[in-house]
Amino acid sequence: MRARHVALGVAILAGAAVGGGVAWRVRHPLPPETSHAAALSTIAPLTGEVVRSDWLAEFWSPERAKRGGAMAGAPAEQERAARCATCHVAQAAAWATSRHAMAMGPGVTGQGLDHGATVAACGSCHAPLAEQATDSALASEGVTCAACHVRAGTYNGPPAAVGTVPAETPTHADLQSRPEYTDPAFCTSCHDFSASAAAPAGKRLQETTEEWRRTPAAAAGQSCQTCHMPGGEHSWKGIHDPELVKSAFTAKVKFMTDGGLIVGKLTVTASEAVGHRLPTYTTPELWLTIDQLDHDGLVLPGTHREGVIGRRMSADNTEEQFDTRLFPGESKILVYEAQLEEDCTSLIARVEVRPDAAYELRYAGWIEQGKGDESQLKSALEAAKAARYVAWQERVVLPG
Repeated sequence: MRARHVALGVAILAGAAVGGGVAWRVRHPLPPETSHAAALSTIAPLTGEVVRSDWLAEFWSPERAKRGGAMAGAPAEQERAARCATCHVAQAAAWATSRHAMAMGPGVTGQGLDHGATVAACGSCHAPLAEQATDSALASEGVTCAACHVRAGTYNGPPAAVGTVPAETPTHADLQSRPEYTDPAFCTSCHDFSASAAAPAGKRLQETTEEWRRTPAAAAGQSCQTCHMPGGEHSWKGIHDPELVKSAFTAKVKFMTDGGLIVGKLTVTASEAVGHRLPTYTTPELWLTIDQLDHDGLVLPGTHREGVIGRRMSADNTEEQFDTRLFPGESKILVYEAQLEEDCTSLIARVEVRPDAAYELRYAGWIEQGKGDESQLKSALEAAKAARYVAWQERVVLPG
């Protein structure tokens, strides 16, 4: 039976269509035309509102100047990650590999020449401490240890059962044990934009906690920390981690020949265990691709088809171009229909993850326009492209 062909009318930043001859089909509680904003209002939250305690509201005060880490007159070294690492060896080693440690990389600082005000606002989360606004060395540590654990010289942390400090290690005399460290509300200040923030197509650019509230994971009592800080681990694995992302979806591919045509589909389904949309936010994308291969494993020209799972925004983040992200349990299908090439011996289907897809486009655009620090932006662009990886693939050999 011949596969139904539906055109995909999704635009990329350059204005061209993505993947001619590609179709998205959606199955789940939502029909294809339902917007994300409508989905958030019609899918009943499985947990209540995420409420920040008074302590947490003060800790993450919207006024960065109130987030001082050190006591007045204390040496700057008090807030350095290296100081914390003398006792918290495992946590510091994990942090050093994390996106938190890289939060003030060349992609942020390279925008400074032309986007100074924007970069200053970004610093509220990318380098949260008041001292980081004037201490460049401390700012280079990004979301450093003190950013989450120190205010006015007072050390704060999770209940002891979650911590991993050796028993023989002296504790800080003024350590405050706070339950907020195991609550999604602790992450909300930086991973959800405020309710008053711009909302293109009815959606804030970041609203991960709002997505989480509507997932089976939330209903089961799982928090952000359950998946991203298991046992108090400090690497905060996410979209850049292949193993974690591989566990977040399943993929199946089917092909059949129909005369001189090859037809089939690649189905990607988000796991019910995912605690937000896949992927969350507007930066990452999952690229679904299908190609015909010759006997040497080379792609045959004209046989490539692709589709994107993600939320693509305009370069200035004011307009949404498409949103194909998945809720937990939701599927999307890349339909393939093409002429079966004479030299085709197999087909290959892939799910490639581009963790920094939006930044790839923006860095390239700024470089072309002569904006920002070209050297830093080129370094950031190379790093963004290098972060791509294939999370799943399957090669199907044709009979005969």
